[in-house]
Amino acid sequence: MKKTTTVIATLAVSLFMLVGCKSDQALIEDAAMGYLTAMGNYRIKDAEAFASEETIEKTLHVIEESIMPKLDKDFIKQNTPATIEIQEVNLLTDTTAEVKYVKTTPIQVQEGKLDMVKRNKEWKAQVKMQLPAIFNAAEEVDSKAMEEKFKGKLKVSKPGEAPPKRRIDNLTDSTSSSN
Repeated sequence: MKKTTTVIATLAVSLFMLVGCKSDQALIEDAAMGYLTAMGNYRIKDAEAFASEETIEKTLHVIEESIMPKLDKDFIKQNTPATIEIQEVNLLTDTTAEVKYVKTTPIQVQEGKLDMVKRNKEWKAQVKMQLPAIFNAAEEVDSKAMEEKFKGKLKVSKPGEAPPKRRIDNLTDSTSSSN
């Protein structure tokens, strides 16, 4: 009888622990829903509770300080409330996941993905702000045109060779105008 009671008690405690503790899937979904709902409704401060420190510092603060003051208040009123529907949660590693969602507002329906990271046993949104195309211009430089422009003006060092001692101050061609 004592053995049966012990087995039943063990099963009850195990069942309670399984039901009482949310799975990573549910925790990811809860954090993503909190972040996406706050952002979709232009509540940037509320989103911070569901965001990683990097996201707060490098994305949310920029949005709050630089973008939100410039948004048309009438547009915000027309584009809210936003509702979020989580479509899929993919656990990529023990500490990373991806959430696919649909955001619906009175103006549009938008599909998206949200990266999630586990920090201090909590799942948080990890969002890196996309910079405007002008900041990515360095990637679009035509290397042949640059080579022609600076031909004979730059010296390429050989491995192990010290860099040139003199500095080349004027690398622009004479046809460029100065501001």
